[in-house]
Amino acid sequence: MRPILIELIVVLLTMSGLWSCSDDEPTIRTDRKQWTEKTVAVILPMEKGLDTHWHRTLEMFATNFERAFKNQKTGIKLKFEYYDETTVDVKDLAASLAIDKNVYAVIGGLYSSDAAILASELTRVGKTYFTLATSEQLVRAYASSGHLWAMTETDITQCEVLLSKVVNYGGKSVALLAKDNDSYGRTFTDWFAFQAKELGLENKGVFAYDDSSVGEMSRQAQQSGAEYVICVPSETEEIGPMLKTYGTMPRNTDKAPRLLFSDTAFGADVLNIYGQDAEGMEGICFGADPESGFDVSYKTFFGTIPTLGEAQLYDAAMLIGYAAWYQHINPEVSIQKALRAIVSGKGLNMGSWTGEDMGLVVDALSEGKSPYVRGASGHLKFDSKVFTSVLATTYYNFKVYNGQYIILDYNTSDGGNRTDATLAGWNWKVSQMQEFEGSANVSYPEHKGNRALLVASSQGWSNYRHQADVVAIYQQLKSGGYTDDDIILIIEDDIALNVSNPDRGEIRVTPGGANVYKDVEIDYHMSSLTPDDILRILKGEKSARLPKVIESGENDNIFVYWSGHGVPGALCWDETSYGLTGDCLAAAFENMKERKRYRKLLMMVEACFSGGVMEHCTGIPGMLFITAAAADETSKADVFSSRLKAWMSNRFTSTFIEQIEANKATAMRDLYYRLFINTVGSHVMVYNADRYGNLYSANMEEFICNKN
Repeated sequence: MRPILIELIVVLLTMSGLWSCSDDEPTIRTDRKQWTEKTVAVILPMEKGLDTHWHRTLEMFATNFERAFKNQKTGIKLKFEYYDETTVDVKDLAASLAIDKNVYAVIGGLYSSDAAILASELTRVGKTYFTLATSEQLVRAYASSGHLWAMTETDITQCEVLLSKVVNYGGKSVALLAKDNDSYGRTFTDWFAFQAKELGLENKGVFAYDDSSVGEMSRQAQQSGAEYVICVPSETEEIGPMLKTYGTMPRNTDKAPRLLFSDTAFGADVLNIYGQDAEGMEGICFGADPESGFDVSYKTFFGTIPTLGEAQLYDAAMLIGYAAWYQHINPEVSIQKALRAIVSGKGLNMGSWTGEDMGLVVDALSEGKSPYVRGASGHLKFDSKVFTSVLATTYYNFKVYNGQYIILDYNTSDGGNRTDATLAGWNWKVSQMQEFEGSANVSYPEHKGNRALLVASSQGWSNYRHQADVVAIYQQLKSGGYTDDDIILIIEDDIALNVSNPDRGEIRVTPGGANVYKDVEIDYHMSSLTPDDILRILKGEKSARLPKVIESGENDNIFVYWSGHGVPGALCWDETSYGLTGDCLAAAFENMKERKRYRKLLMMVEACFSGGVMEHCTGIPGMLFITAAAADETSKADVFSSRLKAWMSNRFTSTFIEQIEANKATAMRDLYYRLFINTVGSHVMVYNADRYGNLYSANMEEFICNKN
């Protein structure tokens, strides 16, 4: 806790930054300054006192933002139009706003189902849309549009934070209570079991309810024997049956679990609805960065703490205002490019959300500078690939006490010193987990060397991306210390010198990017091999036809990267649809295990339906498989070049390269998270994690770098 004196100083400084003017500052004369007004539609629930919160937050922003232009001859004002998310026909409203040229941008969709409707209509026509909803399905579906801006991380992180709290509290078992067939609840149900296992928690079950069964499924979850039940109500009305069921559970016995609620349970409307019944309710929700002073200032002026999403609402308005000013200075730039420029700023840190701080940003932008922007919610950095979801979110650990929310502590995924990182919950736990779960007699021998097999299983100009991606991975390995003796590269090699290639002898994965074909040493042409040859190469079966194979032992890590086409149940080999099945691969991997041909093996597969192949290879210790798509999904290309008239890369591969270029030692879990979020149109899957080790502590460096 901060000392009281420091808190008072923060309050006073923040108050002066909000509305006061010092003696040497001229009072803003709005009648003399030339203002440009932009209309922003705000679609949020307005009932049960929430409208008061949204209005005063945006009024506070408007006052601060007007003051930010004190040094400018012109300025930007935002005009907010409010719509009640709980009463309007969201689809009709979205369709109307989409074609309304007077609406500059839209903020809203606190509920994931409404946010999906808004995103569908608005992004389709290129309308800028900021949302407070947290469903990962929303991000996955509309990230590629370039017009969706999610102001929090997805509920993948929130689920992790909730489970981390269980670990911090010393819990051993946990159950999940979430709504069935709901975009919000689905994120939790998709990730709960995986994350619980990674954190060493016993999963007592996922209890999915519908509108008619929330009470009964609450009872089953609370009687499952779990020490903790993660409650994920999709709407505030669903909280009541959960609390009512809990009220009937026996006390002072080991049968009563502890309930932890998701962010839906944090809000002024929740306390207004449930009153005394909400007393003692505890959970996690996203909120303001405690260092920003937003919560302290808000409580000072309004006598209460912000409700769910107010800090994010403020920041969304701030980014829209900055973008409008950026466009005012650079009229040829679209709002999307303006927003991307704003959040990509790497110049001087201009502070945060107050009028003075925003004035520094406005002045810097007018001078052509690229300031670093922060807000009430913290760092406003977005993934540099799709610019859709903010990279770091602060979560409150809240509890209802004496009819009010109190904040017990903070969690964040950015590892800042001010908070408990989400990893803290498992760090102390997994530091003791040196063995595979379920394989107590298996441990890793000393790591001495690396080998790699890189395969592009297609040919022809139309399949440019497969060979380009594999060659780009080759260059990553070479930069990490691999020699050509360590790598087996298999491509058809008909792209660099193809008659369709305007850059003869060159291959790139991004327009204007580096030539990844430079100094490439190719070992086999794809058409000269069969799928069985690939298995022989993996197993180290050298012959006259196959003079170079994976010559590895029990101290070597093996990295396999495969890019090509796939069909349900198999990886294609050129025109052969069923080239390599999961059963064939599994048999080869079993052979390698029996002959101690590897220490660890990681196989990454970029192909349609690839999950249906690698799911057959589970159960083998020390192997991990990551696929670009689930068993019933197609994977997606990424970068199309109108000049080449070809796709240059796949989304899965380009994201992978981006991540390891930024940090070759990235944790497997972090890599998986980024691949999962950025691979739009398919679900990145991980197989055999329980026989490999903890993905939070394992990292990519031991496969990408070969320094031994």
